[in-house]
Amino acid sequence: MRLISWAFFILMWIPLAVVVWSAATESEEPPVPALAALFLFVILFAVFQAGSFGIGWLEKEKIRKKGIPAKATIISLADTGTMVNDQPLMKIGLEVQPPYDSRFTATVEYIVPFSSLTALQPGNVVKVYYLEETKEVALADL
Repeated sequence: MRLISWAFFILMWIPLAVVVWSAATESEEPPVPALAALFLFVILFAVFQAGSFGIGWLEKEKIRKKGIPAKATIISLADTGTMVNDQPLMKIGLEVQPPYDSRFTATVEYIVPFSSLTALQPGNVVKVYYLEETKEVALADL
């Protein structure tokens, strides 16, 4: 869903260029279709961007409810460059050790409060839930 929102972000530059070109050439009629397309793409970008966070939250809640508890070691922590409410969206690489299965690696993205960044350092062990069939992982405490 997030990729679709970024596609709308890229597409909105086309009608914006038409509007700017129309203003620069001092066209007598306003480019109404270009303005309508621009507003439509901006609205769709915002809706899909917000929806992606909502869907992500619902998926994580599903994993927490139906998932198997396990421990995981943080193997990497990277900033995605996205900020939500002045908190960074972090990409966390995990090595998950299920209780009755072999280890596997997973990557999750979380909005991490600055107060929790010290607990999420490579080498630290965290509690997670995972779905056995898909190996989807959700952190237990965030």
